[in-house]
Amino acid sequence: MGVTLYSPAAPRGEFMPWLATLPPRATICLPPVALRPAPLRQYWRTFRLGRAARRDGIDLYHGLSHEIPRDLPRTGIPGVVTFHDLLFERHPELFPAIDRLSYAWRYRWSARHATAIVAVSGQTRDDLVAWYGVDPEDVTIIPPPRDPAFGRPVPAAAAAAVRSRLGLPATYLLSVGTLERRKNHRVLVEALALLDPGTTPALVLVGRDGGEAKALAAAAAARGVAVRILHHVASNDLPAVYQDASLFLYPSLFEGFGMPIVEALSAGVPVITSAGGCFPEAGGPSTRYVTSTDAVGLAAAIRDILDDPMLAARMRDDGRRWAGRFDATALAAPLMALYHSLLH
Repeated sequence: MGVTLYSPAAPRGEFMPWLATLPPRATICLPPVALRPAPLRQYWRTFRLGRAARRDGIDLYHGLSHEIPRDLPRTGIPGVVTFHDLLFERHPELFPAIDRLSYAWRYRWSARHATAIVAVSGQTRDDLVAWYGVDPEDVTIIPPPRDPAFGRPVPAAAAAAVRSRLGLPATYLLSVGTLERRKNHRVLVEALALLDPGTTPALVLVGRDGGEAKALAAAAAARGVAVRILHHVASNDLPAVYQDASLFLYPSLFEGFGMPIVEALSAGVPVITSAGGCFPEAGGPSTRYVTSTDAVGLAAAIRDILDDPMLAARMRDDGRRWAGRFDATALAAPLMALYHSLLH
């Protein structure tokens, strides 16, 4: 079986090692040269990919991010669409009006016209039901696969080199995600301000600045909380950053899935994250869950785990086992079953 990958732009350098693992019959197709400028790539994706798929002899099309082409149904090619979240519907205040209109126009149409729908979590399925009237029986839940690199132990010398290069403290609490309001990093500062700074590791925040970095740094300084903010960490360095952390903290207000939780569990790091929503799907039974706005409860959970090495060890072991269910090989089976059901 051949695979054709349609991409609006040439793969970035960071993806080249992954491309080397593709099967021999995999083909990468870019837009026609005239449609490669940034403003036109979306037009190609939305209005022209169906006829490109028919021209290329595609038997099944899978839109991996919320959308199938408008011209796909006319080709007779079955179309699968994966939805990661409907965040713009649940929290419209976080998105510009033009983006909300664009997403709603494309995503709602795709949900109605796709042959099959994949949701990355039960939470996303429920949102599709609530906002787009999708029948829950028509949605297959298949989480995204983890990167196995997070579960492979980083050699001590390599880990030390990463710590030195990034200026990481000897011990630290870690949170990974865009520094934006939805990720709710401010509650971390509030929680850590309640703990003894002499016995509590520093907080390391990894993520691009989504508008909150300056305010977070100021809040931490005002509260006497030690924070190290890293906006740019190479993907090859991230496993070492995770594996050296004492705890992983993810107090996000809302997610479609929460892959950083799985990455931390894979790395053998105890996790504290938000109660409710999709978070238990990613975190499993041994992750600690706290109401996302409860700084007092979060501080208590941090102290409980730091003060109990046996509890932390159990969380590490249980977390690694839970993260195994997100191996690509395990998740490929239900996806291939869905494909075969549409082709036969």
